[in-house]
Amino acid sequence: MLETMMVIIKTNPLLPKMKRNKAISGGSTAVASMLLLLTATLIHVASGKVTVQITNLIGYNNVMTIECRSLDDDLGQHILSYGQSIEWKFKPNFSKTTLFYCNARWKADVMLHVDFHAYEYMRDHYGCGSDCRWLFTVNGVYAYDSKQDSWDFRFSWYS
Repeated sequence: MLETMMVIIKTNPLLPKMKRNKAISGGSTAVASMLLLLTATLIHVASGKVTVQITNLIGYNNVMTIECRSLDDDLGQHILSYGQSIEWKFKPNFSKTTLFYCNARWKADVMLHVDFHAYEYMRDHYGCGSDCRWLFTVNGVYAYDSKQDSWDFRFSWYS
């Protein structure tokens, strides 16, 4: 359930490229890095908040309509222009069954749509963790894999 309804639509035409960390050498640097990682992990576990972000990169003149909801919360319908994102934050439920379901559509020569799970606890808790990002393109839908620093193709559009 959303602790505080926080749905943000923002414009971000270019997503920043995440850089991989270089191998760490040196004892004190390695220990400091491990402590930083442990602290970040503990903060994440303590806060338990998840951010889901969906970005429209279909094309300059293409708007995308998206509706997302969970069993407890309806985020409503949003119209995203090229480069705009919708983002929301929530805390997964104790029973580990949190699910946000979305329907997205846009008009090419015909109306195209896709129905998908934007967040599914059993898939995403150990997958995207607390930062789940989706990218919508003319070719389909991609999910960000932070472990591989890559965008993985997930779904095609349907007419």
